[in-house]
Amino acid sequence: MAKKILKATFENRCNGCELCVLEVQRQLGRVGLTDAPIRILRDSSKNTVYFHVDIDPSVNNLNLKEVIKVCPTSVFEIMEEEDEDTYIG
Repeated sequence: MAKKILKATFENRCNGCELCVLEVQRQLGRVGLTDAPIRILRDSSKNTVYFHVDIDPSVNNLNLKEVIKVCPTSVFEIMEEEDEDTYIG
């Protein structure tokens, strides 16, 4: 059976706004950025600003459509991942 997971497919579009982090924290009923399942990490090497999106698998238990909707640059997609238990081979 396939499960839905959140992927930062278009990470190069990330502008570092952290609205996805705030949405996830809102869904979890948390205030602040501590222990957020999504983290935005800034990398300014080579004279360019780049953001890396780090996603903890626990985020997949939340409303992923709301996380996607809040992102102004469309960084995320919902993908289907097959469970390892269902593989027969």
